[in-house]
Amino acid sequence: MASRTLDPATVRQNHPMTTELGLIVVVAAAFAFWPRVASTVSTPVLDSLALPDSLLVHGLVTGSVLLAGLSLFTGAYATLRDIEVRTELPSGGDLRQVGLALLIPAALVGLTKSVGALTSVTYGSLTKTFVAADPSLEPYLLVTGLGLFIGVPSFLLLCHVVVQGSFEKVVDGDVAVVATTVVAGFLLTSNAGNLSAFPDRGKLAGAALFVVAVGVALYATEHVRRQWLRVLAALPAVLLVGAALVSGIAAVESVAGALFALTQVAVLGFAAYSYERTDSLLVPALAYASFYLTGSAVVFVFEAGVHA
Repeated sequence: MASRTLDPATVRQNHPMTTELGLIVVVAAAFAFWPRVASTVSTPVLDSLALPDSLLVHGLVTGSVLLAGLSLFTGAYATLRDIEVRTELPSGGDLRQVGLALLIPAALVGLTKSVGALTSVTYGSLTKTFVAADPSLEPYLLVTGLGLFIGVPSFLLLCHVVVQGSFEKVVDGDVAVVATTVVAGFLLTSNAGNLSAFPDRGKLAGAALFVVAVGVALYATEHVRRQWLRVLAALPAVLLVGAALVSGIAAVESVAGALFALTQVAVLGFAAYSYERTDSLLVPALAYASFYLTGSAVVFVFEAGVHA
């Protein structure tokens, strides 16, 4: 075996997808960390301005600080990496895509709810949300609105500017859509609730280990002569993928749960596809909003007072 150390420059030059994945994981970690900073920063802002102590005010201030930080960070990343952020409005030819962005997530939520009703699984148990019996519409609309205010822009920044924009630098659009769906599907979906643009530590740790394992496997493929050592070097990456698949399958407890997980991935994939086809962030934004609003409406209208 050649006596060389792992050279990141070699991986970066010969396997740019691995490099992009590593950068994406770093940025995703920053996204996961930032909500704590935003919450800490917003507290003295609220105190200094003597604003009313209400959910609306607190949510708007904290959400604004959160989104401002994410926007500045993502903007700097896009500028340094020369990533094109496509913010055009959909053209007349994109109206079909706009309609599908509204229809497909809503239809998938409706299908999940229907399957859940047939199998005694509430939609709220999948999203980990609960609405009291005889709920008041105003506070529920407030919570839902704040969720949209923070969630949709966060998904656009991470999934399409960072993840999809990074992959588009090294592969064509269709491959970038698939890669974005796989990476975002792993990092942002959850069996313990709805989609989140802020990955948990376990997902980030698994993704980081996978990047390292792939880098080692690729280096061994190019610099190690013995076949059995190259196979051995690839084994950690294969085991990590297998562990992720087994863990995901084991966490699914029902047919409705499986459908809910597939729906989350489908929404991420459709959003990436829409962005690539329309060159507009508005279309994926509509897909995320449709998914979130339909799910919230299902829980509020059909499951009020039903414990998850």
